[in-house]
Amino acid sequence: MIKNIKKIQRDIKSRKATKATNGMQLIANGIALLKKGFGLVFSEIFKKN
Repeated sequence: MIKNIKKIQRDIKSRKATKATNGMQLIANGIALLKKGFGLVFSEIFKKN
């Protein structure tokens, strides 16, 4: 998966990217952000208890 993201980023830099690869990258970035967000929320909850 990470190799694919790097390839997509290279394609975007070289202007070969299609809407599909842009969409895939946005989705991958969104999932990564969600995971970070949930991690922060859970760490806050467990700190308070």
